[in-house]
Amino acid sequence: MIEKNEFVVYYDGICGLCDFFVNLIVKIDSKEILKFSSLQGESGQKLLNDLKYDSNELNTVLFRTNDQVYTKSTAVFRIIKTIGGFWNVFLILNLLPISFTDFIYKKIAKNRYKLFGKLEQCDISKFNKPGQFID
Repeated sequence: MIEKNEFVVYYDGICGLCDFFVNLIVKIDSKEILKFSSLQGESGQKLLNDLKYDSNELNTVLFRTNDQVYTKSTAVFRIIKTIGGFWNVFLILNLLPISFTDFIYKKIAKNRYKLFGKLEQCDISKFNKPGQFID
């Protein structure tokens, strides 16, 4: 169950790039305010259904803050902004047109398994705080 004022990152749980990205976020989220859910899990599938996404199309990260859901490069920028600190330097890329940043995002997402591999299953061992992973 998602509560108000929660920040949840939904990601492809078997994507090597997504796994790397989530591992990095977990390490740099010093405030420990982000929660995570695999798009293949119950919570992720419910969100995809609510948004009328094809539940087999797991080619975007989703970032949920309260009742707002961000996708693709906008989700990445919102995650960075939420983490804050040094990482805000990457928000300079947010000055580029969203059509351009989403184009780059889509190209990487389309080839992510070829470039970064595919896991057998979602690795939740990286989550050391109770309630940090939502299924």
